[in-house]
This record gives sequence, structure tokens and C-alpha cells, in this order.
Amino acid sequence: MTHNKTQRLAIIAIAAAFLAISSQITIPLPIVPLTLQTLAVGIIATVLTPLDSVLAILVYLILGAIGLPVFAGGAAGFGVILGPTGGFLIGFLFQALQVAQLSKLALLVKTARGKLALFIIANLIGTIWCLAIGTAWLAVVARLSLQAGFKLGFLPFIIPGIIKAILAAIIGYYIRRALKTNAYFIRSTAK
Repeated sequence: MTHNKTQRLAIIAIAAAFLAISSQITIPLPIVPLTLQTLAVGIIATVLTPLDSVLAILVYLILGAIGLPVFAGGAAGFGVILGPTGGFLIGFLFQALQVAQLSKLALLVKTARGKLALFIIANLIGTIWCLAIGTAWLAVVARLSLQAGFKLGFLPFIIPGIIKAILAAIIGYYIRRALKTNAYFIRSTAK
């Protein structure tokens, strides 16, 4: 295995571990807890390539599905993915892919302010994707009306989601800047 492949696998593993750790910082709310998961997904997707972002999220989901306590509050098992909060977990994949794709566009912008603005927009849109998928799943699995699902799975998370999206963009931007001479980031910028 070449150095570049090893480095890439290590970065994906670190990103999955970062997401698992962020999942343990939880504020309990009815049915859906408030966690730092979406912040971590946003940072991962802002920093990594679209494929690597999705792979990091998949590693995290697989670890949780096979029983490692990586989901919010130390939950684990495939039942969590199929349960009321599973849509948010699946939503992470869509959030990561969308944020990473839009973040690639930000790299074409010359100014720091323009890059940061696009990273923020990408993360805001990604947050909406994740909340929408999670809310729809919650409504179906918990047998709630769409209105009740919206009140439980979307409404309480709008303001925290906006704050986390902005923070993810800013943190991701500064990580990219700090590591811009690393071979991984040179290659991902060139793609």
C-alpha cells in the first residue's frame, strides 16, 4: 500500500472517530437528542473530498450497526438505524456528500471571504438536508403526523443547526488553510 493510500485511510478513520466522539456530547430532548454530530459531519465534509466524507460517515454507521457504542449517548446496533432517529444518521450521508460537493466549488473562489461564504452556504444546505430526511423518517417510524414530526425533529434543531453549520464552515475553512501543504489536500484541491 502506498503512503498516499495509507494517509487517506488514516484520515477517513480519524474523521469517523471524530464523529463517534462528537456523538457522545448530548443534550437529551424528547425522542431526538441534540448532539455535536452534525457539527462533526459538517467539518468532515468541508475538509475532505466528497468520497472520503461519505466513506468516513459509512465507517461510523457500520461501527454503530455492528454494536460499537458510537451513536448518540453510547447507543449501538442496527436497531438504532432503523429506529426513530435513524433518518438523521442516514441523513449524515446526504449532508456529507452535498456539503463536500459544494465545498469543492468554494475552492475555486479566490478570496478568503468568498470561500468562507460558500462553505457556510454548503453547510446550511447540508443541515437542512439532514433535518428534512431525519424528520421524515421520524414521522414514519414513530407514526407521527408530518406536523408532529416537524415539531419534534426539525423545529427544535433549526437554530442549533444554523449555529453548528456556521461553526463547521469556519472550523473546516481554518483546518483546510492550516493543512493546505499536506499532500492529501493538494490532491483534493487539484481534483
